[in-house]
Amino acid sequence: MMQSGYPFQFVGISTVGADKYLQDTLVYAFRSEKSGHQYQVHIERYVEHLCGVKFFDQTTDVRTGKYSQLSNTYEPRTIFSTVANIALDAYRRDPLSSFFFIGAADIRDRSSATTRRHRVYATFVHNLGLGDLFRTFELKDSSMSVLVNRKAVPDMNAYMNHIIDFIAG
Repeated sequence: MMQSGYPFQFVGISTVGADKYLQDTLVYAFRSEKSGHQYQVHIERYVEHLCGVKFFDQTTDVRTGKYSQLSNTYEPRTIFSTVANIALDAYRRDPLSSFFFIGAADIRDRSSATTRRHRVYATFVHNLGLGDLFRTFELKDSSMSVLVNRKAVPDMNAYMNHIIDFIAG
């Protein structure tokens, strides 16, 4: 079941980068009580209630791939729990939401399709205990996990094919 994470705050809604697919981004922030690092979480809200979950340590150099950096704070479970709690806050704002995240590659990844980070995220998501709300799919070729809303999506397979086409297009 879900562990508690750090307290977080809703910062606002950004429309920077909005286009015909990306509607807006919910922006959240939290601070690690262990390391003091501040994190920012973006819930990118796309058409058809699909939300991308992204987060990064604000102490990293954003010019060098902020989503690929390692913070080396050795507290992934608490950070992931906080990000999951934030995703659930976004779900409360839109109960039809489904979520996806991609495990970005880092310098230690080899040339395989599935990144080390994705394998960690996928294991964490599997252990969240949210099976009554979401069905989890793994797209290993894209290092992507998708949590499909059980109540909002009647045909899971058609929805997943639609997401795969959306990503490929």
